[in-house]
Amino acid sequence: MNLLQTPGDPMAKVTVTAFIEEDIKEGLRELADDERRSMSQMIAVLIERAVIAHQDAKAATTK
Repeated sequence: MNLLQTPGDPMAKVTVTAFIEEDIKEGLRELADDERRSMSQMIAVLIERAVIAHQDAKAATTK
């Protein structure tokens, strides 16, 4: 699982606007602070984690 790209890794740019509930926003802010990231970076990491988990689950069911 590569949550942090290393120099030279191909990356795609995707622009996202996130509309989230205020109580979730505070949780996101706390999570971002704990991981020393901005909220935008944390959303990108969470999306990446979700996609990787989905791909892993899908691969496990096809074996």
